[in-house]
Amino acid sequence: MARFNRHRDRHPDQHFETTALQANLNQRSLQSGLIVVAAQPIKLAIGIGGTMVLARLLVPADFGFLAMVQPVLSMVDSLSNLGLETATVQRQEFNPEQASAIFWLSLKINTWVIGGMVLSAPLVAQFYRQPELTHIVLCLAIGAASLCMSFQHLALLKRQMQFELLTTIDVVALGGSTVVAIATAWFGLGYWALILQLTVLQLIKAMAYWHCCDWRPQRLTTSSHSQQDLRSTLSYGVHLTGFRCLSRVGMKMDRVLLGYVDGASSLGLYSMAYRWAYFPFWQIYYPLFDVAVSSLSRSLSVPERYRLYCQRGLLLIFAVCMPALAFMFITADDVTLLMLGEQWLEIVPMFRVLIVAVFIGSLYRVTKWIYVSAGETQRQFRWGLIHTPVMIVAIAIGVRWGAYGVAVGYTVGMGLLSYPAVVYCVRQSPITLGDFMGAVWRPASASILSAGLLYLTPLNLPSISPLPIRLIIESLIYTFFYVCIWLMLPGGYTQGKSFISALMNKLQ
Repeated sequence: MARFNRHRDRHPDQHFETTALQANLNQRSLQSGLIVVAAQPIKLAIGIGGTMVLARLLVPADFGFLAMVQPVLSMVDSLSNLGLETATVQRQEFNPEQASAIFWLSLKINTWVIGGMVLSAPLVAQFYRQPELTHIVLCLAIGAASLCMSFQHLALLKRQMQFELLTTIDVVALGGSTVVAIATAWFGLGYWALILQLTVLQLIKAMAYWHCCDWRPQRLTTSSHSQQDLRSTLSYGVHLTGFRCLSRVGMKMDRVLLGYVDGASSLGLYSMAYRWAYFPFWQIYYPLFDVAVSSLSRSLSVPERYRLYCQRGLLLIFAVCMPALAFMFITADDVTLLMLGEQWLEIVPMFRVLIVAVFIGSLYRVTKWIYVSAGETQRQFRWGLIHTPVMIVAIAIGVRWGAYGVAVGYTVGMGLLSYPAVVYCVRQSPITLGDFMGAVWRPASASILSAGLLYLTPLNLPSISPLPIRLIIESLIYTFFYVCIWLMLPGGYTQGKSFISALMNKLQ
């Protein structure tokens, strides 16, 4: 609480001044990245522990109900604020008048968006033929509305790179919402445990953002300069929003079609496989996204510094995510059994297929860093016009074979799109295709080869019990293979030594 109050003592104008931040950007960027990464074990423990308990207290259909409304939540998230939060972080210069203008405009937009969400509740229930979804959507609208009201405060905290504070808020909100979910499931309220978990998470975050950022919106002004500036910001946000909507239509179509064709139970199994396939990637990508965008946006005027920061960020995310994904592919049975229990073992085949999708698609996902930080949201939107039809067609073909077919269709779509997406992204960016792939190929190669060696390891590991001990032994063997192979790859030793040296120098 003392940390929260300390940030409230700041003068409101300090939320807009970035001169001091620019002078020490390298150190601040590294510090912020280390903070969010260091907090991940805590968030992992809470997230994994909560999921392990909930998976044993609930049935697949309960998770299916939440998955059915996820596309609605995604569209609300895309349309709310019209990307103005990201525009606030990305802008080089920003003042209280501009912040107030964006806040009031966002309030008008969000009133329509949340209103549309409320009105859509019975339509969603009718589409899936599940009356329960009406009340679920209405409950989730409360949390969504609270976050919409706090987006400007969140953006100002990100702009000042207050990631220690934001990480603390994330941990508190995650812990509190998980406790609520487990208690609700324990008392036999089924899917409401998952709904209340998400709603409470959003409410805690929204209240914390308002408390920690002491900026408050001023009365709206109508000066010509203010209006012109608002139109410029809105143009950036509209193109970003357009891409988000297109992208999420393509990415969420798997759940829409599967839920409509096969119902809540099948969708619940698929959504659990999807969640765990993306789990390693999400744990590092989303925390680092805000740090990356803030750092890269501040360094855009110095192309060489931009390239350096981007390369290091890409290397970090691929070096952590790819080996974790490859390890999970090989040990999918054990991971599922440990985390979810025997009742979920039927998800293993589609789990493995979706891991391949995430492994390949991670290249595509990180292009968002470059688009957003460089202000190239219009080009990002254009790519979305290609992405969405491809994903819809691939998933629509796959849904004929149920959940597994959808997983295969999703993977094929990501496989077709990932490399072209990277080529298109870097074409007009400070970073080159060589820079990008240079951060990818060693982690990818070392991960795949290590997974193959682990699979062929002549040890009778399945006889080792208990299961957690077996997984720990497998992970240690895999890590040894991964490090050795990385160092033996051309330039691997030099790259690893350079990255670690830079890290240690900054820490000192």
